Amino acid sequence: MRNVKGALWFFGVMGLMYCTAVLAWFLPPSPGVRLGLLAWQQLLFILGGIFGGGRDHLKPVPLKAAARGLAWGVGLYFLSLLVGALVFAAAAHFLGADTARELLARDRTGVEMLMTSRKPLLAAGTVLLLLVGAPLGEELFFRGLLVNLLKERLGDGKAVLLAALLFAALHFYTLQFLPVFLSGAALGLLLIRSGSIFVPMAAHFAVNALALGALLSSL
Repeated sequence: MRNVKGALWFFGVMGLMYCTAVLAWFLPPSPGVRLGLLAWQQLLFILGGIFGGGRDHLKPVPLKAAARGLAWGVGLYFLSLLVGALVFAAAAHFLGADTARELLARDRTGVEMLMTSRKPLLAAGTVLLLLVGAPLGEELFFRGLLVNLLKERLGDGKAVLLAALLFAALHFYTLQFLPVFLSGAALGLLLIRSGSIFVPMAAHFAVNALALGALLSSL
């Protein structure tokens, strides 16, 4: 029964996201609209994760476990940088440096557009979304709901990889696809190992905080 409920919530959220993507084609591509759509996406993830996922992984963890999650996040951030640099180098070799730089810039355009907006509320909303909304919503949905939904049928390994694949695909990145996929797989393993969603949440927060700091320092 729990699996049926989880599957209904998963497909319900994915269906609403598809409808939102269709609607987005008819909306003006302004920073405010983009932020609103991203916030709506995270809200769907939160609702799906809370009401569709089980309760076992929502157990609180000791402060030490949360600190380990933060430490894993720091390591994961630098691993993503390394993998991203290797992917960029490969793209530059096979596609040309200009094309590789264009693809990388396209991956970063959305967040940069919001952070460089002249409206302080948009920038503040983006920071809140990156540091709170994304770690909360994406972990509840992709790890708390999807990994737990798949692992009973497929086992831990395949569940983690499939959830990570969807996690990366829904970011709509090109050069950053592989680093995001590997990050999703690592976050799934943290859930399996710790048994608590709060550990990958802490790691996800650390990754986003470091990425945000790097972005702000480059603007």
